[in-house]
Amino acid sequence: MNRRAVDVALPLPLQAPFSYSVPDGLPLPVRGCRVLAPFGPRRVIGVVAGPALAAPERSLKSVADVLDDAPLVPPPLLDLAEWMSEYYLAPPGECYRAVMPPAGVRASRAVARLLGTPPPGGDPLLSQLSAGPQRVTTLARRLGGDPTARLRRLVREGLVEIAQEIDAPGFRAQQVAELLDASAAPRGRAQAELVERLRAAGGRLAVAGLCREKPHLRSVVKRLAELGVLALSSERDLRHPELLAGGNPERPVPSPDQDRALGALEAAIQGGGFAPTLLHGVTGSGKTEVYFRAAEAVLERGRGVLMLVPEIALTPMLVRAALARFGRTVALVHSELSAGERHDQWWRIREGQARVVVGARSAVFAPLPDLGLIVVDEEHEAAYKQEESPRYHGRDVAVMRARLEGVPVVLGSATPSLESQWNVAKGKYSALSLPTRVAERALPRVEVIDRRALSRAGSDPILTPPLLEALGQRLARGEQSLLLLNRRGYATSLVCRECGEQAGCPNCSVALVLHQGGREAQCHYCGYQAHAPRACLGCRGEYLRLTGYGTEKVIEAVRAALPAARVERLDRDLAQRRGEVARVLTAFEAGELDVLMGTQMIAKKHDFPRITLVGMIDADVGLGLPDFRSAERSFQLLTQVAGRAGRGDVPGEVVLQTHLPDHYALQLACSQDYAAFFEREMEYRRTMSYPPLAALVNVVVRAREAREGAERAEALAQLLRARAPGRFRVLGPARAALARIKQEHRFQLLLKGDRNSMRRALREACLELFGPARWPGLAIDVDPVSVM
Repeated sequence: MNRRAVDVALPLPLQAPFSYSVPDGLPLPVRGCRVLAPFGPRRVIGVVAGPALAAPERSLKSVADVLDDAPLVPPPLLDLAEWMSEYYLAPPGECYRAVMPPAGVRASRAVARLLGTPPPGGDPLLSQLSAGPQRVTTLARRLGGDPTARLRRLVREGLVEIAQEIDAPGFRAQQVAELLDASAAPRGRAQAELVERLRAAGGRLAVAGLCREKPHLRSVVKRLAELGVLALSSERDLRHPELLAGGNPERPVPSPDQDRALGALEAAIQGGGFAPTLLHGVTGSGKTEVYFRAAEAVLERGRGVLMLVPEIALTPMLVRAALARFGRTVALVHSELSAGERHDQWWRIREGQARVVVGARSAVFAPLPDLGLIVVDEEHEAAYKQEESPRYHGRDVAVMRARLEGVPVVLGSATPSLESQWNVAKGKYSALSLPTRVAERALPRVEVIDRRALSRAGSDPILTPPLLEALGQRLARGEQSLLLLNRRGYATSLVCRECGEQAGCPNCSVALVLHQGGREAQCHYCGYQAHAPRACLGCRGEYLRLTGYGTEKVIEAVRAALPAARVERLDRDLAQRRGEVARVLTAFEAGELDVLMGTQMIAKKHDFPRITLVGMIDADVGLGLPDFRSAERSFQLLTQVAGRAGRGDVPGEVVLQTHLPDHYALQLACSQDYAAFFEREMEYRRTMSYPPLAALVNVVVRAREAREGAERAEALAQLLRARAPGRFRVLGPARAALARIKQEHRFQLLLKGDRNSMRRALREACLELFGPARWPGLAIDVDPVSVM
């Protein structure tokens, strides 16, 4: 073993760390420290995974620099990254990157720079570079093709140079003015005004804020500093994300059910150690208050709290409530923050300035230095599952982090996942219950509308007469309504009336979804966008018909039927615009909207007392999908959205439109009978050997050429079957339900059986087929939430 060599996990799709020597002039880094290392033509910031144990077969490359004197994150987070890589068969560098500061582990980017004046001729590549240095990936996007060959020729001609550069994110600095001599007599009106502003601010204020309204005062600041009246210094200017205003700091008196749950949680907190608990509370039962009071018990002991929610759209309301309760010690973490905001929030947490962290899935890696409690709200939600590598499940990672940190973890839901409820049945988790709503409010009354009969009678396909009447009644009484359709866009497809062909995505084997009133066609998988075609691409027929409907068309129908109603929607399209989620939620809470239309992101956690009606536009969405979880997801979604109604003094009502009124998931969601649903669904899972009674691993093989993908999938299947007898089954390979995405053909293998055996066999088979470093075109999903 080379005593001056380390294994480095690189933030690249590599299945193993690479060994590097450490020159004598550099300190020997320990596990968790970052190093700058060469990798081919690139420079990469990686994480030391430990000393290099294997004897190198050839001389090692040397690290260029050691960036940290000590690890930036505590040992449990390093252990968590290592566990993720092993459990999910994910590249170790990608797992270590998840626990490190934002952009703290990264690879260099190739940047092209023009040398001198470009020759005449109008070369579009040189024209792009004449505006300044640009990344090669940016040039490829702007020019619509790979510019690598052309760039190499320009480099040989001496017109362009290409360098490998690594961005260096950091804190933003601000200049601060501090009043030194409060008794000094300022000369002139401007100096007097500036001194008075400083006094009003307590004698200390950022210069930018001091001079925001009157920029000319900057010269006055400089003059007063020269006179010794004030001192100028530089300090961090933290970038804070935009937050909802308001919030209620009151601590409501707990109900008897809440008291019992809190007693058990406080005992677990006081006792210390790993203690997983499933908190099953019906909608409106006050689970958030239980979380907050448990958090207070942890904060009193000087420790930190991590609270996870599944959707970014849920963070504004919870953060506002947490800020009202806990003050500026709250930090927000999710993927929609700007790069600067993510950087500053991470360091606030790491340095102990924030002790309550609220966020979506990625917040599970927040570097709280002395963690005391983890809360996973709406633990059943599929949004906790990461769809790209590393394909981790936020809930399960939270449970493992709690185990590694030795702290309690609370999983809360009105509709627990079958996996969590099964863990209770097996004695792995303890259980707490909130069976009734706060203030003894009744659950909403549910009316099921059979759309089959109404459709035969010529009823509106979107708004049936009972739902339209209920909306009109709420509008007349000044009450609010919530409408849900878990399908965004205007229409689901564009169909040729002559040949029946759908307008499809050129990159994926899916139909294009129509947006913006049917004018824009989009692919929800690769992001392709185009104007809606005016003629069929197959037969050139001009008679095209929009079919299906999404949230945009529902909004149009509501406005047409109820022109006096103030209507807004909230879906993923709107959420992509910064600040829009907060704007819509604030307007709805203030009573400025009568009807809020949205997808599943409005179905949970929101607490609006004025909502007395919830309308399910199409309760069948999801039931027909070829996925073993379709009934569970439908039950959960219907139960959750129904729970938004009747949270104030006026009883709530739910109108549920469906073509499948007798389906057990719908029937049991109407009665909110989780126990009966669990028993019924477990019968199906037991019969078919599906989770939680057996583990699944979904393997997708991707390739540009269909034949290459099919051959690679078949070779992998044969290697797995040789290792499978008696331990697991190998289903496939077959074309995936989504057979082509982003111009790649997809072939699927589904492994069903013992999880450890499947993971071990997969690792062995991939090593044999691909080697130890790269597993190209392979997506392995351990414990998938979807097998499509």
